[in-house]
Amino acid sequence: MGQAMPVLVRTFLVLGFLFISILGAQELGVSAVSSTIPFQLRSNFLVVVEGQVGEMDGLKFILDTGATNTFIDQKLADRLRLHRHPGKITNFDREAAVDWAEIPVIRIGPFQAVNFRVMVAKLGKYSELAENVDGIIGLDLLGRSKKLFIDYEKRTVSWELSGDRAGGVPPPAYFTIPVVVQGYPMHLVIDTGFEVMLMYKERLHKGVPGFRTEGDGIEVDIGRLQTTQVKVPGVRLFGVETVATVFLADGPGTGNIPGIDGYLGVASLKAKHVEFDFADRILRWR
Repeated sequence: MGQAMPVLVRTFLVLGFLFISILGAQELGVSAVSSTIPFQLRSNFLVVVEGQVGEMDGLKFILDTGATNTFIDQKLADRLRLHRHPGKITNFDREAAVDWAEIPVIRIGPFQAVNFRVMVAKLGKYSELAENVDGIIGLDLLGRSKKLFIDYEKRTVSWELSGDRAGGVPPPAYFTIPVVVQGYPMHLVIDTGFEVMLMYKERLHKGVPGFRTEGDGIEVDIGRLQTTQVKVPGVRLFGVETVATVFLADGPGTGNIPGIDGYLGVASLKAKHVEFDFADRILRWR
């Protein structure tokens, strides 16, 4: 990777777990899409769309399937004069202080949520890529749809809505895919807000007896996250075994994000079209 990309906030405050199947390079069905909007592609992997909070329109939001909760920037919260409550999040390998607030209404694509609970933080503190956006849309909003389609060729995002899901079915806290590492199963969050494959060191060594790498590791800072870039043989993803480039990082501990061994950036799939099927728990891409 020529230049390490900064890490966006990853949050895991909602209990629950969504394990999905993979259907790889398959024709994606989009006939029932309810709404389509354009997006900007930043840094070759970040999906940025326009949205509205209250009466403020034309705001910029990152769509991030690796974030459990939706964030707004502190500057926007100040403009809205929101009342806040202190809290904490898990940001990859450490806890960070944030505030909670309730916004009167938020609109993104086909979604309109009233009295919606969000986190408030100085987004530029976590990533320079988030300095010029107003917020990050997480699974608490994205997961209310039946399906989410991202077309990287046409630069559009589409949703297929479901009356049942929109009517109060809790969205998933995680959207994960199974990965086999040297014969042992691991689980990675599939993440539109990240670029590479990252795994927690202690979980690899605990879950993969005799874990091995090829060659020497390279110390790489991804934003404010310290990692070691290594070549890992025997990684089976989407049915194909390969020698994968993996970024190893310290984990946040076993109690904070149980069942999660790391993240897989959607950009690493090199896909032109990606479908998140929340209803049937399937990831499709081609």
